[in-house]
Amino acid sequence: MDKSLFLVGSNIIKKKTLEPFDNKLCDFFDCLSRQIFKEKKKFENTDILTLGFWFRRKNIIKFKEKFIDNELKLPVGIVFHITPNNVPINFAYSLFFGLITGNTNVVKVPSKNYFQIEYLCKMIKNLLKIKKFKNLSPMINILRYNNNDKITEEISKISNARLIWGGDQTVKNLKKISTPSKCIDITFPDRYSFSIINLNSLQNLDSHEFKNTIKKFYTDNYTFDQNACNSAHLVFWYGIKRNNIIINKFWLELKKYVDEKIDYPDSVSTEKFNKLCKDLIKFGNIKKLDKFSKELHVVSLKRLNTNNEMQRGQWGYFYQYFSKDMSVLKNIINEKYQTLSYFGFEKKQIKKFIQKNQIRGIDRVVPLGRSMEMSYLWDGYNLFKALTRIIDIK
Repeated sequence: MDKSLFLVGSNIIKKKTLEPFDNKLCDFFDCLSRQIFKEKKKFENTDILTLGFWFRRKNIIKFKEKFIDNELKLPVGIVFHITPNNVPINFAYSLFFGLITGNTNVVKVPSKNYFQIEYLCKMIKNLLKIKKFKNLSPMINILRYNNNDKITEEISKISNARLIWGGDQTVKNLKKISTPSKCIDITFPDRYSFSIINLNSLQNLDSHEFKNTIKKFYTDNYTFDQNACNSAHLVFWYGIKRNNIIINKFWLELKKYVDEKIDYPDSVSTEKFNKLCKDLIKFGNIKKLDKFSKELHVVSLKRLNTNNEMQRGQWGYFYQYFSKDMSVLKNIINEKYQTLSYFGFEKKQIKKFIQKNQIRGIDRVVPLGRSMEMSYLWDGYNLFKALTRIIDIK
């Protein structure tokens, strides 16, 4: 492979492994975390700071404690990461899962020059120059190339596992490429997420609590312009009766907060208008549109369709529906559903709802404001276990 494609690492990929959660691996990520916070003024209020917090030694120790048991686990070998174009920071989390479990990693990053990728790759290269971490160099290979089946095939031929992040079509195309017979494909295709908000709880908040709830909703859904798989498209309002005053207050307060943070290009309004026209033609469940601003459109639904996951927002385009009966959700939730974020419920209430209705979708349930938090449990996979193999010793 052309050496110029590599942002980090060598064009000659060699398998090198270490024991999962080896001290040197833990030290590497802790040093990366410290470097991020040392230079935090350069990227304040970005997802890099969240990553730095995640890479702290204290956090890694918690992961290690959950990973360690009586079983002998070893790395699978070479892990090929195909990361998504819409979430630039994803490559770093994916690399973490592969490296902390002791594997050699080949990471394909988006072809677009994102600041997060450029800066983190520079940090990683500098850390690998330190004597203590030099021998980790063969385990970290980060490259950028446009869609090129020949390169993907070449890497896939030597892969023991592939982490495929992308749309349904991307996953289908990559699955057609030949891999070793024992290669494991861990796929993260298109997913759909939504929020449930308890109106009774919302109306009892004081002014400060209400604004904090708005901030949490913003964090969940505007961090990646509503493009992430864990961003909500639907807001399901639950309550004894519909309270339009509180619902409208919620959107108006969100508009105020968004106006302080974001100014989308005018083309976004055109895209949202086109989206509404398509919705009206295709789905037949549109009740009305409330255009609060260029950055916030809210579409009220007459009903929830069984193909509701096809009604997706972007750039602050949300669907809303009210019901005093949460069980109506069981008819629409399918395997496409990933994250349910909730407000105004106890965790046990949500758990009971999922168990009672035998919900066949949803892999994550988080309080409002935590949708963007990364976890080693993702889309139903335990990534630490998925990237290691268990040796059965009798």
